[in-house]
Amino acid sequence: MALIRNFPVPSDRMAIISTLLNIEDAVVLEYGPEGTTHFSMNFFNKLGQDYPNRLFTTGVDDSDIVMGSTENLERGILELDALYSPKAIFVLTSSVTSIIGTDIAGICDSLQSKVQSRLIPVNSSGLGADYSAGLRKIYLQLAKLFVQPAVVKQSKRYNILGASPLHYRAESDICEIESLLREAFGYELLHCFAMNTTTETIAELGSAELNIILAAEALPCAEYLQSVTGTPYVYLPPYGYSQTTEFLNSVAAVIGQPVKEAMLQRLAEKNRSLKMLLNSPLLSRTPGTVFLKGDYDTVKGLGDFFKELRFNIAHSVCMHKITGAAAEAGIEYFKEEKEYLQLLKDIRHCLVMADEDTIAKTDATNLKICVSHPCFSHRTIAKHLPFMGERGADMLFEYIQEYVNM
Repeated sequence: MALIRNFPVPSDRMAIISTLLNIEDAVVLEYGPEGTTHFSMNFFNKLGQDYPNRLFTTGVDDSDIVMGSTENLERGILELDALYSPKAIFVLTSSVTSIIGTDIAGICDSLQSKVQSRLIPVNSSGLGADYSAGLRKIYLQLAKLFVQPAVVKQSKRYNILGASPLHYRAESDICEIESLLREAFGYELLHCFAMNTTTETIAELGSAELNIILAAEALPCAEYLQSVTGTPYVYLPPYGYSQTTEFLNSVAAVIGQPVKEAMLQRLAEKNRSLKMLLNSPLLSRTPGTVFLKGDYDTVKGLGDFFKELRFNIAHSVCMHKITGAAAEAGIEYFKEEKEYLQLLKDIRHCLVMADEDTIAKTDATNLKICVSHPCFSHRTIAKHLPFMGERGADMLFEYIQEYVNM
């Protein structure tokens, strides 16, 4: 059995709870041990999710598990409805109550007529699946539960799908996408799913003319929305100047409106400046070497950016399980932590872009940049420091200058 010494990857259950906590008019009731919820709240707090009166537990003891009693759960549902009157109560199993087969769907059905809130059961054991699978599941489930298919489209409005606090600097990337589409097309954000949302805004997702996908986990949701509301989507998280240009051209092709020429010229000029820097004979390190670790879209997007600049990619490591297509793209996933730790010992004189745990374990000869969670030294508050888009490329440009002149 693999021994995990450091930060384990969050489970699917943690991703589901994290997403549901962003629904402002709903609450989450976990049928499980009090200690589990305590540590969940601490984890979400470190991600900046300080949502009071959103996450509750019933508490279970040995007797409840042995006898199969759900009295505390039923009483908890009634109390939450009376105290907070939320639009929805999401009832989740914990690992232990999921394993013993607690029928939370049946309990929700039996109590629905006694409460005003909509009762929604969500089964997830948190065993065997990681946060990426959890995000895919809950995004699609929420769309099927709430989205209204028969809605009038709002002109020049779009949604962002796949935004999650589990993605590092998600708020900054959201703001950057808003800035790009406003300047390029005069389009404005309608809803961001699923951060800082409500059941009503989820219901209105179908009224956008376009969906922008920031993470692969939102693709099943986007495909569902396209099938029931007819809303097309663009999935190309933009890292670097060339990808930002490609992203804008992809949007232009879908909406039938050209990108402003001045914007394309500016991106092209910045891209030329970056490549001229890397072609300078005065540089101390040409070509450079980069080590990447993060979620799939981060390492894929950054990897493509650095390949265009003719950097050597030491490793592209995905922190969650990946599909065959991702593996074919040269992205690695390490099931055994010891293999990954051994790999880090050989990383020297690289531009290391990873999580803080990885950064702490790499040699001092590297230039280290945090691009993913876990991030334990600070909370991300600024909303003007993206990694995506033009401003993200500007910041990457600065890091590259620092690295090549080390």
